[in-house]
Amino acid sequence: MVNRKINMGYSMIVAAALLALLNGRSIPYIVNTFLHTIVSQSTITLALTVGLITVLAYLMDQYLILDRMVVSLETILRSAKLTILLAPSIMGTLLVYGGALMSCPVVGRLGDRLSISKDEKATINLLFRHTLFLIFPLSPAMILAIELGEIAAWDLIKIQFPISVFMYILGYILFIRNYKDPEIKKVNTQEYLKAIMQFLLYALPILISLLGALIFSMPFYISLLLGIGISMAINTYDKRYDTKYDMGENPLKTMYKGLKMPLVIAIIGIMFYRNIVTDMDEIYVFFGNLLEQGMPLELLIFMACAVICLSLASAQPGIAILFPIVLPLAPDYDTKLLYAMFIFTTSFLFYYISPLHLCQVLTLEYFEVGLRKLYKNYVYLIPLTFLSMVAIYVVNIF
Repeated sequence: MVNRKINMGYSMIVAAALLALLNGRSIPYIVNTFLHTIVSQSTITLALTVGLITVLAYLMDQYLILDRMVVSLETILRSAKLTILLAPSIMGTLLVYGGALMSCPVVGRLGDRLSISKDEKATINLLFRHTLFLIFPLSPAMILAIELGEIAAWDLIKIQFPISVFMYILGYILFIRNYKDPEIKKVNTQEYLKAIMQFLLYALPILISLLGALIFSMPFYISLLLGIGISMAINTYDKRYDTKYDMGENPLKTMYKGLKMPLVIAIIGIMFYRNIVTDMDEIYVFFGNLLEQGMPLELLIFMACAVICLSLASAQPGIAILFPIVLPLAPDYDTKLLYAMFIFTTSFLFYYISPLHLCQVLTLEYFEVGLRKLYKNYVYLIPLTFLSMVAIYVVNIF
């Protein structure tokens, strides 16, 4: 259904209902489980958080806050190579479907100055936009994993941090290191300090959203509301001095336009599927039988992630389906964390290379590059990143 461009949430709801019916559950049971799902605090909190992330992303894009943040970043770094490495990552913090298109013009402009080929521009845009996926606490996948796995955000971020850094460094070595930086326009001390202040100002909506949740333990949706408020305050100030920042509409209407309901519905579908699966002993018995027959747990996770995340072009279904099945098998919290890392990272990598991955489709279209050339650039990147995760897993599991 997802392949036919039907919303993932509706697909997961239908899949959960069919799974329940095939395992002998009644229609009243399915209806009651669905109603329980949509009124549960975890579903409401998760859907509200994801919805507000899309609003913040939209406001920062429409108010040109993100563009100005990237421009000031290049002035600070004094390097096109560092900017092309960091700009997609910063823009990637606004996790919306197909959002890689936002950073394509930036990567294209910087890539031209560095004389980078089209296929490597596409690779750089995708790679450095998604490298933070494993550690960014406001991503829907991370929020979902924390909620389903009942694990601390910092614990999962900490164990996956080396993988993210490895992928970043490997990407730099493979695709950026050998290019020479062009000359950068010189700026005086006053101009440099001004660029730093501008970067901090335009990054403030994201910084406040992160710090409120991580440092001050606010609920994510509260810290996101603060970030949205700061974005609107910046725009209010900008409009006084330049009419190009005036949207010509009520800010509440702009916020409404930014709310991506398909993502909210997707969260409801995922949570409904999770509740059906966790209440179904037959799945655990089947899973246990496969393990008793000698199939390694890690191989099961790998195969399941491949089937689910490649076909659905999303990491969330892999996390939603496998977390409730695999994590209860862990004998202690540390082992559960390792299982979570294995599922999360493997789901991410298969989602990342999926031919249906919207960011990938849009990036290839923008740079006019074929999928085969992109996959050729992944020959070392993806296997080595996966092996870095396996190394962490093996060292800690034994």
